Amino acid sequence: MKARRKAISAELVRESKDNPGYFRYNVEIEEVDGTRHTVPAYGKDMQDAISRLVWNERVHTKLTAVIIGFVIFIPFLTACVLGAIKDSPVLVLSGLGFSFILGLLIHLVDRYLSKS
Repeated sequence: MKARRKAISAELVRESKDNPGYFRYNVEIEEVDGTRHTVPAYGKDMQDAISRLVWNERVHTKLTAVIIGFVIFIPFLTACVLGAIKDSPVLVLSGLGFSFILGLLIHLVDRYLSKS
């Protein structure tokens, strides 16, 4: 069986101050490597809060990947267009190198932030 993340426990903390009818829950999550951490989740009931938490994490992961793709692609595309206009392969190669360095930097920062 594939190792998965699991919600170990969830406890009701309080009713939301800003949105009446919603409650705050602290959900303890066990990661694949066995570490545990607590995250807040908001919902009308516990099932709603956990489903909102899962949806937010899934959307955040996909959105981050799309943003990183555009941040890497735009400098490369700009350098290619400028290289085609000026008929200079140096601009294309510099755009490729800059995109590679930017992608590597974003990857390293993302890896560092995901550890904390």
